[in-house]
Amino acid sequence: MTGIVDQALKQDGKDSLDLGKYTKALLDFIEKTATPMTIGVQGEWGSGKTSLLNQIWNGLDKRDANNEQVKYKQIWINAWEHSLLCSPEECLIKIINEIISELVSADQQKTKAEKLASGISKLAKGAARIGGAVTLGTAGKDIADDIFGEHENSIKQLREELRKLTTEIKGLESNPFDKFVIYVDDLDRIDPPDAVKILELLKNIFNIPDCIFLLAIDYQVVVKGLEAKFGKQTPENEREFKSFFDKIIQLAFKMPMSDYDIGQYISGLLKQIDFEDDEDEKLDPSLITEFINLTISGNPRSIKRLINSLSLIKIINDLAEDQDSDFLKDEVGATIMFAMVCLQTAQPDVYNLLAEYPDFTKWDDEIAFKKTQGKEKQEETFQENYDQAVQSDDFDEDWEKALFKICYLNPTSRRQTNNISRFFTILKDKYTKEEDTSELTSYITKALGQSAITSVTTKDSQNVRPPKEAWKPVFESGVEDWLEHRTPDGTDKESTLKLVNLIKDKYNAVDFEQGKSMKEQKSEFVIKYAGGVALYYKQRKILDWYVHTNKGLIKPEMRILKNPKYENQQIFLKKSNIKFVHRRKPHTFNPENQTFGGSTGYTDWLKGEFDYEGLSNDAFSFIIDDLVERRENPEYQDKILKEKDVTTYAEIFKTADKNSKEFKSAYDWLLDTFGNDEVDERFVELDF
Repeated sequence: MTGIVDQALKQDGKDSLDLGKYTKALLDFIEKTATPMTIGVQGEWGSGKTSLLNQIWNGLDKRDANNEQVKYKQIWINAWEHSLLCSPEECLIKIINEIISELVSADQQKTKAEKLASGISKLAKGAARIGGAVTLGTAGKDIADDIFGEHENSIKQLREELRKLTTEIKGLESNPFDKFVIYVDDLDRIDPPDAVKILELLKNIFNIPDCIFLLAIDYQVVVKGLEAKFGKQTPENEREFKSFFDKIIQLAFKMPMSDYDIGQYISGLLKQIDFEDDEDEKLDPSLITEFINLTISGNPRSIKRLINSLSLIKIINDLAEDQDSDFLKDEVGATIMFAMVCLQTAQPDVYNLLAEYPDFTKWDDEIAFKKTQGKEKQEETFQENYDQAVQSDDFDEDWEKALFKICYLNPTSRRQTNNISRFFTILKDKYTKEEDTSELTSYITKALGQSAITSVTTKDSQNVRPPKEAWKPVFESGVEDWLEHRTPDGTDKESTLKLVNLIKDKYNAVDFEQGKSMKEQKSEFVIKYAGGVALYYKQRKILDWYVHTNKGLIKPEMRILKNPKYENQQIFLKKSNIKFVHRRKPHTFNPENQTFGGSTGYTDWLKGEFDYEGLSNDAFSFIIDDLVERRENPEYQDKILKEKDVTTYAEIFKTADKNSKEFKSAYDWLLDTFGNDEVDERFVELDF
């Protein structure tokens, strides 16, 4: 999977945010509460309100299926859909119409159907007249009085009919329901003044016995919608806003975003897009959670946007023509890329500032003035807030003071200035040594260069984009330098040196010379030190290995090209006890529905974990010799597995007619190459 669809959790979906205890509590409350009852599920845009309502719906369904004492008739209303191209009054009538239709469907005798339908029709015409009167600038009061008055077609009367209908349904011998649960979703997608008006109108039907209303609403939308009545919210008038809300909502439930299991949620999404491997977690979950909390604050919708940005960046990274981009395979590189996209998603202005001046520790008053022209000092509250801020640890350095000034002019950034400062402090403390920020700046510059493609900005400055190919990895000057900077503590560095020296002694390999292209290097065999140690033969990479942490253990992993000599299959070196498995494989391809799961990237490579003691010099030399033969033997050239071949066959498999020869050929090829099992156990065994 390469993208995450921004959809609410389905009614039977997996709860990735670990909201189980809250869902159960609400289910128990709904089961035991007296009626009528109105529950307000509050939360900001994208916080997961719809997902929670879906879980409640599913929970009530399960309780019904388990023959619980209380039985429920559930009705789902999308307020936003009903509000399109109509007045709040018309929206209300549409909502009531849908509720009645659902209730009537529960009344097997349908004794009230015709009468109610007639009343709704007349009300709808009246609401349309109100909308027309307002449009024409004429008074709609008389029409409104008709609709909300005492006559037989008024909303008041219709509410009484609703009350009678629910009572009648409950009184039927065939009635299976004890409570009617009505969900009203997407109120916060409506223009705030209209949303408030619809809430006021809905209040007329909230007091129907046996009915429980669950409203998904952002309280801030209510606040904005009431500004015309109460003015901007202040500490002095805050109670008036809350009183309005309290008149409508009997139980307020706020989405517990602070309790979301963000680490679990993000980890699952990163694995879906192959940014993380199932076996090897490059990213520190606690660090990732901290970056999230300091930027997008755990909002599930914002997280999905973040993940989609990372997915596209990774795809482009994987498609680099020279395949030298090891940046995202490196723990530091992947972590800083994650951090940069977090910043880009939450604070695009600060992200653009960093793009102009990647070494944030060098920000000063001069840079601050370039960005603000001193306008922050014209704000009445600036000087007092600034004087207070610089007394704290968050703003005691020059770059932090500059950040405070720059953020102050932007209301969004101003509210988050403390978090932004802590965000950068974490990067500085974790990735600088003895106040040397050059390596951190290099990583940031590379991450900015790659992530610029997902930036949303109105800025036209040519200086925002980092230099061409600035994203490419920095190569260490030699193996000692690489071991010092890129390997975890506890690594068997002596064994790494032995392997490197073997390559140099036996194959006359040389270290990659920075500033020169691969064609300009002095030997056929060239060693690069970046995220891992990579061996090139005649300008093409043939193997590499990385030293990483896997489940708390230090483990090197070697990656080699598949060899047509062994039918491009997996390899088992028996004496060394190393299994080279598919680095990446299509894990499902179902011929019945032509579904294809997994990526075609790096399908021409094998990977295998090893320990230095088990890998003899002879075995290591055999691997290199075998790869050189693969490169040189003309008999192999037409049989070498290439990514584009996998992509081609996968596309034919997905799109061709199932009865065609092309489809059968593609399916047979995929099956022969990768197997059709979750784990392919086919290995070519070799005596090394």
